[in-house]
Amino acid sequence: MTRLFINLFFIVIVCFTLAALPINTAALEMLDLGSIFSSTDEPEEEVVVPVDEAFVPNYEVTYHTDNSDRIYDPTNIELTLKTNIPLEYESSYNYNDINITLYQNEQVFQILGPDKIIKSADISYENDMAMVDYVLDLDYYSLGLNRDGFFRAEVSFNDKDIPAYSYEIAYRPEIEYVNNGSAQNNGNFIYKTFFKNEDATHLVPVYMSVTYPESITVEVRNRLYNPPPIGYGLSTEPVLPQKSSIQKLGDGYYGVFMYSNEINKIIENDVEADLAAEALIKSLTRLPHIDRLSLFVDDQQLANTFYNVDLSQVYEQATSTQVYLSESNSTSKRYLIPFEISEDNVYDEILSIFNTLKTGYIDNKQWTQIIPPEVEMSTFMIEGTTITADFNSAFLKAYEDKPEYRRLMINAILYSFTSNPNINKVLITVDGQALENYGGYSFLEPQLEPSYINFIGEY
Repeated sequence: MTRLFINLFFIVIVCFTLAALPINTAALEMLDLGSIFSSTDEPEEEVVVPVDEAFVPNYEVTYHTDNSDRIYDPTNIELTLKTNIPLEYESSYNYNDINITLYQNEQVFQILGPDKIIKSADISYENDMAMVDYVLDLDYYSLGLNRDGFFRAEVSFNDKDIPAYSYEIAYRPEIEYVNNGSAQNNGNFIYKTFFKNEDATHLVPVYMSVTYPESITVEVRNRLYNPPPIGYGLSTEPVLPQKSSIQKLGDGYYGVFMYSNEINKIIENDVEADLAAEALIKSLTRLPHIDRLSLFVDDQQLANTFYNVDLSQVYEQATSTQVYLSESNSTSKRYLIPFEISEDNVYDEILSIFNTLKTGYIDNKQWTQIIPPEVEMSTFMIEGTTITADFNSAFLKAYEDKPEYRRLMINAILYSFTSNPNINKVLITVDGQALENYGGYSFLEPQLEPSYINFIGEY
């Protein structure tokens, strides 16, 4: 109370003084009113973790997931951080400095920060030791990942002397492999045509069936300017202009005639023009009565009239070796897409195919890894037109709980190996023993390539 009266007395004196004197800012500055009303209590010191010689933080991490095998489709992983940080310093300690780096083929795919991965971090104390129990989110969908495959997930702490720890994980969501169809198919005419994938960057070979049409040639051409069925994970864009025609130019020789005003309605760049030309050539030259094909624009074969496509060339069916890969799309359906492989000889091409199916990497892009990393092709032998490929025992366990992926893998191997002009049958063995029933096939005898790749049935 006495202090209050003293403060009021000073205020009155100040007020009379200011009333009698002209305003002088310098005089006001001499008065520190804040100091008059400030508390006499000492300010609280900021709590910091001690780092002097008397206290050295140490850390120990326990990972609660067995890492002896790969984790398929993980949701959570759990770990405990044990440290000697005292309870009184808890508020200044950062427990949320944890990250996960996903590697695919030893290349960084994505770095996930604490805001993405920490589901919970519960702190408790035991004998003056802090115990932080983490639950980390690794769910494919909640993390917003856009690629399945085999990964190494490296858990690390930013500012602590804690060794990183790695999990071998695999994301394999449920899929529906668009399989090779029945050769019978109610006696319909079955043909192969090429649609653009969902991103409109590559061509997907698709088999379809119809009641025998009046003209097989026109039927195939018409499919290319009609989009595929909705919900199949393919682009809804047409491949080529609707107003075009096909004419026979000679024995086994045909021409496709397009028109610039129609081309400009659906084709805007070199990539789209290349896909259109490739779809035409691959679809039509597979028909038994077409050996060669030429392309015309406005009844001419002039350069730069169909972007960068060489109109002067006479095209024939390609016979190059190919590797068949898959990719994700907005549906659960998966297709096999061919990519050209070119090596010096058939043996190098087989090795290149196998390695590409394991990594999924080709043409500077990552596709689905079809063969698990632990699977090895021990040896392979080519006798006549049959290849015998012997795999290690890990092949038997590949996708044992994922039958659609197993069928996808077997079909990819069969299509890829038999795409080489020197090979038309494949025999698969494991440690020298033939497989009686694996992925829908019996390998007691060499197998031909499946009849119809990416068969979507009658349409």
